[in-house]
Amino acid sequence: MIKSRIRRNNLRGTDLNLLTVFEATYEEQSQVKAAERLGMTQPAVSNALGRLKHLTKDTLFYGRSNTGLQPTARANEIYAQVHRALNLVRMGLINGNEFDPSLSHRHFSIAISYGGGAAVAAPLYRYIRQQAPNSRITIRAIDIEKEVSTLLRDQGLDVILHYEKYIEPSLVHELIYQHQTVLVVNRDHPRIREAPTSAQIMNENFVVVYGPYPFVVGESDELFADINERVVLQVPNVMTLLQVIEDSDLLAFTTQQFVHTFKNKFNIVSYPVPWQVENAPLYMIWHRSVQLDSGHKWLRTQVKQIVQDFWIPPDDTDKLNKDHLRWRLSHAQFTGQ
Repeated sequence: MIKSRIRRNNLRGTDLNLLTVFEATYEEQSQVKAAERLGMTQPAVSNALGRLKHLTKDTLFYGRSNTGLQPTARANEIYAQVHRALNLVRMGLINGNEFDPSLSHRHFSIAISYGGGAAVAAPLYRYIRQQAPNSRITIRAIDIEKEVSTLLRDQGLDVILHYEKYIEPSLVHELIYQHQTVLVVNRDHPRIREAPTSAQIMNENFVVVYGPYPFVVGESDELFADINERVVLQVPNVMTLLQVIEDSDLLAFTTQQFVHTFKNKFNIVSYPVPWQVENAPLYMIWHRSVQLDSGHKWLRTQVKQIVQDFWIPPDDTDKLNKDHLRWRLSHAQFTGQ
């Protein structure tokens, strides 16, 4: 571990500026870009890396700088700890000062579950870079159960957007959106040409996203229990699900927001679910340790605004609500309820 290595090397004799050079080179994958970012010359960056290589007894990077430097396994190990430590130092120096996005070089990292990044990555990038042109953004998927708490705590991740609360006292949750669940099918489906009845739906097979998929809300309901028996394919994310729908006669439940975003990219159509379905909540989650960080507060404001502005327009939402009510009434008449 880097801690034990530092103990063996007297920290008083170590230039801690080497760590910022290492971090920049790791993230930029180029000595030239790292030098530009830090306001240094390329030879100075090369010299600093040489000293750090001697300190760590590792080459740290391989490949050519002009085609992209690749980190060694040791560099990956060091980066995780160095990046966390430098972020803590930055927060300690910046906290209490007003965050100026136009001057910031901050690296924001956001995780979105169930492939939601495909729906909001582009507007998120445009919106943040417009106000913070020197910032860098990472949008990633994540293993909710295994990674999120550690990454948020260690500041390897700023926020996560997820459809369930993560039960841990150190995490803060804010409800920022309510997704409406719809049925999505191939536009040229051989049997479903208009909004289907419950009986029609129950005669079809389904594709779902692997894991605790949030858009089939109310699984204890008898209808959803029956649908679970008709799941014949599980896929890793929503984008794959929509591709499968386009290329098959399978049905799926997803959100009207996803359908609206990708309706011109896939040959799909959505229909209201002909029985009552609860909306799926979307939470923004972060660690309490960054609650007062002005840059983090700015990021949270942007993410919330983007999600609410760039997903389904109000006109489409109103139409969906009216269609949903119409089909609930139709279903009630059909079943005699």
